[in-house]
Amino acid sequence: MPKKTVSLIIDSGNDYLIGLKENQPTLYKMAQTQSQTQEPLSTTTIEDDTHVGVARRRHRKVLRCCKVFAAPEKLQSQWAGLKTFVQVERSGIRDGQSFQERQFYICSQIMSAKDALTDTQKHWGIENRLHWVRDVTFSEDFPLRRGGNAPVNWAILHNFFITLARFLGFRTIPQAQRALANQIQKVFSFFV
Repeated sequence: MPKKTVSLIIDSGNDYLIGLKENQPTLYKMAQTQSQTQEPLSTTTIEDDTHVGVARRRHRKVLRCCKVFAAPEKLQSQWAGLKTFVQVERSGIRDGQSFQERQFYICSQIMSAKDALTDTQKHWGIENRLHWVRDVTFSEDFPLRRGGNAPVNWAILHNFFITLARFLGFRTIPQAQRALANQIQKVFSFFV
């Protein structure tokens, strides 16, 4: 997530809530430091069910706690629109195993921990529904065709196929791949 992308989002009149990864080491380290040294602007508490989300499905029990921190002024001047860091801690039982994880986000709004938690869950919905499919089913993180426009062209084709498969009601993308493989006439018949 380059600074240019964040600037484009703000310049277009929109806001952002973007998950941080360790490939942005300065920003990631700053979010960690803020969460350890600063008082949050807003936080979740276990006693307050309106601020803590518990999900029970697929043999999972997940407790989500969220804290919102003010971003340092130095970073606010470097990243367009940056106002806060959001920390979400998830813990619980997944497939009989306990787990605990922490995720950081940058945000262009000052929002309550409750709203931030809701928005991060929406983010994971997109991640699971689109990005995971592209990364796992189509191996976009490790493309066979590199250089030039090939990665972008393949991403466009993958998105087209995902959209087509969902439009046609396939339960999974691999199911659609099997059903439509070598059926180019059938695929084109949907557009006539």
